[in-house]
Amino acid sequence: MSVHRRLGLALALLLPAFVAVRASTLESALPRFSLYERFVAIDGACGWPQLTLLPNGDISCLIWPNSSHGFTEGAAECWISHDEGRTWARAGVPVPNAPTTNRMNLAGGLTADGSLLALVSGWRDRKPAGWKPDPADKRPAKDHFTGATTLEPVPAVSRDGGRTWTQFSPVVNPPAGGGNGFTPYGRIGSLADGSLGVMMYWNEVVFFTSADGGATWTRRGELSNGHRHNETTWIRLDNGDLYAAARTFGDVLLHGYRSTDGGATWTFERELTLPMQHPADLTRLPDGRILLSYGVRNEGRWAIDVRVGDPTARTWSAPMSLVDLEGSTDARLDPNPTRDGGYPSTVVLADGTFVTAYYSRGVPAHGRYHVGVVRWKPAPEAKTFITRAP
Repeated sequence: MSVHRRLGLALALLLPAFVAVRASTLESALPRFSLYERFVAIDGACGWPQLTLLPNGDISCLIWPNSSHGFTEGAAECWISHDEGRTWARAGVPVPNAPTTNRMNLAGGLTADGSLLALVSGWRDRKPAGWKPDPADKRPAKDHFTGATTLEPVPAVSRDGGRTWTQFSPVVNPPAGGGNGFTPYGRIGSLADGSLGVMMYWNEVVFFTSADGGATWTRRGELSNGHRHNETTWIRLDNGDLYAAARTFGDVLLHGYRSTDGGATWTFERELTLPMQHPADLTRLPDGRILLSYGVRNEGRWAIDVRVGDPTARTWSAPMSLVDLEGSTDARLDPNPTRDGGYPSTVVLADGTFVTAYYSRGVPAHGRYHVGVVRWKPAPEAKTFITRAP
């Protein structure tokens, strides 16, 4: 056997071992989970879920229950899980809709006495339930609603776990302009002075507060204006600062903002994601650190990612992929399929289990709109959960 043939044979024998070592190295670098359970939680819902952990350990999920981006009449629903996120049942409707309107955009949280609180806005000039554009009409569906305006948000409270709701007067102070009401987004949370806070947007992003358990709301401060940002969520940090993650227009990424005066003024600090990675949810972890959950809508990669910030939200871990949405479409064979998904919301249970809800237009194993839920715990060695400077 020639030297060249012997060398070729040796390389052929060594190559599988090299590939195996390389694969092992790559696998060991991937995030690890000590718990990972994934469910289709609510079928047929476009979703935009918003989770709240209730005092008794149940989890509420506020959702838009229809398979469209709010083109039709309808109302957001409250669903409840009594088994830590594994299964879900419809409980009630926070704010019913009037004919030709819907109630689809929302924020949610708890009052000081543990009651479930929602703020729900929506749109005028909606089509009847079940409406779909004529297939021969090549216009985007949204073009059928040119000139439609948003409704003022209505506060609603439930003291029986989301089954029945009491509504209050719409929030009309001040109007957003052009016949539009403000749109609430994200979490309703408590402030150091005992009031509640929420972010709302239209031409500007405004921080509103309530001193009466959510019945009435007043403007406290402005995060940004001039169509720079829209969907914005916030959280109160252990040091008393308020921290917000705001979705931008244009490049559509997340900006981090801070308030050191209870929400009266806000200062931009940093970009939190790459373009087309939005919008955000912020969750306080038991040790004071902050979990940032967000959707990824990059060409070739639709997913849910997370980052972890230190208790001051000044340093952040690298991103970790939590859910692969596998294209997030119900038309996989279409050469140019329509994709849709993201909008995660996360709560942490008493035993340290994370429950993250999101929505997807479809995955290979379930080709319809749905709200999905992941129950997960990072493994102790997961590098993403070691906070470090960027």
